[in-house]
Amino acid sequence: MNQNSYLLNHNPISVIASTMDNSELLYYYSGALIVIFQTDNLDSIKTELINITNDIGKVYQKDNSKQYSMVINQIIDEIDKHISNPDLTLKWLAREVIFMNRDYLGKQFKKETGQTFTEYLMHYRMNRAKDLITQSNRLQICDVAEKIGFKNNPAYFSRAFKKFTGLPPLTYQKKIRK
Repeated sequence: MNQNSYLLNHNPISVIASTMDNSELLYYYSGALIVIFQTDNLDSIKTELINITNDIGKVYQKDNSKQYSMVINQIIDEIDKHISNPDLTLKWLAREVIFMNRDYLGKQFKKETGQTFTEYLMHYRMNRAKDLITQSNRLQICDVAEKIGFKNNPAYFSRAFKKFTGLPPLTYQKKIRK
């Protein structure tokens, strides 16, 4: 195994990046870019760039999550963990995970995020669906629907997706892949 390959496979970017602020992150990634420039394997470069962009997204998500209270951040984390659960509701989270009054959580969520829980969840699911459709050539639309919590109703997923993006999922998929 050569030095570049070792660095690409043993680079603890996500662990380190999660503790950095934006200026530290920029300095750190300059080192990752040196690794990329020294590598002659396109697959390794692609992998490293994907890792970098994912880690930058996590850092910005972490920075953005600071604007909410601990309870609302916990709700948002639970949405991410349980996105494929078709029974994911504020009532379910309040009863099973957060152990707080649903009405209070709903008011607090709206106050802090500017959206109702249902609006936030639908936007989150639709953005996740767009990511899945964009990233994978192998996923069928019904698989995407299942992964984001529309397991029992792919037709409803298609209507919701069209309302959100202006295009039905298949048309969106074809447009993105061109």
